[in-house]
Amino acid sequence: MVATRFRFNGGRLSLNFVATSAGRYLDGGGEEQLAQGEDLGRWFQLAGLVSEPPIARPTELVQARQLREAVYWLVHPRTRDDPSQDNIDTLNLWAAHCGLRPVLSADARTASLVAEHPVRACLSAVAADAIDILTGPDLAYTRECMHARCSVLFLDASRARQRRWCDMTRCGNRSKADRHRIRSRTARAQDQ
Repeated sequence: MVATRFRFNGGRLSLNFVATSAGRYLDGGGEEQLAQGEDLGRWFQLAGLVSEPPIARPTELVQARQLREAVYWLVHPRTRDDPSQDNIDTLNLWAAHCGLRPVLSADARTASLVAEHPVRACLSAVAADAIDILTGPDLAYTRECMHARCSVLFLDASRARQRRWCDMTRCGNRSKADRHRIRSRTARAQDQ
């Protein structure tokens, strides 16, 4: 199993799910973080949807990627105003599946989320969250990271609503370092 570092800085479940396609703008299309069914199950577990990661069948993995792309294009600031009917249909299809339900443990103090079809139920939760974004006030504050090599969508919950990067310690610092290198090269070239 490949050690994948999932990013959970989107501020919403569906935006975090979209981030499983890292670096969309890089040559070669970036990194597919949902390479195997185990990866998808691990993401569901790390996202807090299930306590035990389900293993997705190959068809479910393909469907998960299709849902991810539908959410990306429906929520993306450049394409949200002209939605594709195929993407809308994909989102509605997944939102219609039965969701996760809580089951109280024997101690009556803890619960776990279960479903007859856990992969479908988790994808349903992602779709429902995306619909909530698309139909609510959060859509206006959903941004794409401004770092040239990042494509992460995030909810800007900052006080001024002017956040530019998905993560200041990652993309924000990289952007500042890139600008510094460009200024330094320009200054050296002018001095010569």
